[in-house]
Amino acid sequence: MTPSRFEPRARRGAAMFAASLVLGFAAGLSALPPASAGDVTDKAVMLFRDACLATAPAFDKAMAAAKKHGIKPQMDLGASLVGMAPDGSYSLQVRGKKECAVTAEKSAGPAVAEQFRSVIGVAAGVPATSLASEGPIQITMRGQTYVVRHDRKGGEAYVIMSTAGL
Repeated sequence: MTPSRFEPRARRGAAMFAASLVLGFAAGLSALPPASAGDVTDKAVMLFRDACLATAPAFDKAMAAAKKHGIKPQMDLGASLVGMAPDGSYSLQVRGKKECAVTAEKSAGPAVAEQFRSVIGVAAGVPATSLASEGPIQITMRGQTYVVRHDRKGGEAYVIMSTAGL
C-alpha cells in the first residue's frame, strides 16, 4: 500500500484532537462549578433566602417561612414583626412591605458573603459573580427593584429593602 500524501496531516489532526480531549477533560476536572442555591450551608443565609427573598415583595409570609427554621415570633408591632431563634443566634425582622432582615452572630471567613451573593444571584436571575462584593446591591426581582446588603460589622446582617416609594 502506498502512503498517501495526506497521511501526515491526518495523523497530526488526530493527535491534536486527542490532545484537545485530554486537556478539555483535565480542565473540566479542575474547574469548580459555579455556586448555586444548593451550596448554602449558613443558617442565617438560608433563613434570608427562604423568609426574605422568597416572600418578596410583600414579606407577609416571611414569619411563617422563618418558623421552618426554628424562628419563634417575639414581637408584633403592627407594621413590624420580630422573631428569634431559641438560642438567640439569629433573628428575623420584617417591616411591612418595605424591608426584611436577618441578623446573626459573626461568622468567620468569606464563605457567608459568597453564599449571600449566591442566593441573591439566584433570586435575581443573574450570575453571583456579577454582583458587587461589598456595599449595597441593586437587583430587580418579580418586577420590583430592591436594595440588598450584607453588613458584617459586629455580626452578620442580611437586608432587603424595596425601593418603591423611596
